Amino acid sequence: MQSCTDGNNAGLSIWPGIVAFGMRWVASLFVLLAVTGCALLPPTSAQIMKVLPHYLDVDDRHTKGVTLTERDLYQKELRDDPEKITGIRFDIKWSGTGLDSAITKLRVEIKSSKAGAETLVINHNATADNLSATWTPLTVSRADYKKLGKMESWRVSLWEGDSQVAEQKSFLW
Repeated sequence: MQSCTDGNNAGLSIWPGIVAFGMRWVASLFVLLAVTGCALLPPTSAQIMKVLPHYLDVDDRHTKGVTLTERDLYQKELRDDPEKITGIRFDIKWSGTGLDSAITKLRVEIKSSKAGAETLVINHNATADNLSATWTPLTVSRADYKKLGKMESWRVSLWEGDSQVAEQKSFLW
């Protein structure tokens, strides 16, 4: 019978390999769970990602076709002939996970090129999808557009109660 002290430890030399293999699996599983968990977490802050102001025609259309090129060409046509413009629509892409939907609102402010015209302010109660961004269209009514005239600059902000949590504005604001 052999003892552990006689120099033949062949039976014990397998354990460090098994332990190292198990530790690698545990570490790999931990990294996988951490990466997956972080990817599923909602954003921690509110943001306004994109604002698309579109002129509208008599039929409240901002494009004649489905492609971006057709939209851009029609927007240029409307800008070149302001008599065809009857309103403005702002398409706003935003996210606000964790905001209290009872007191969350989007605010659009528009400055006019008319002398003495007041800044037009539009408030809209907003609710966000918890895991992704949301598109919200806000339209300036025909009566407000008539008073406003040609848009010079704009600012879109996201509010939770009395505190502004995100903002995006045009270059001239």
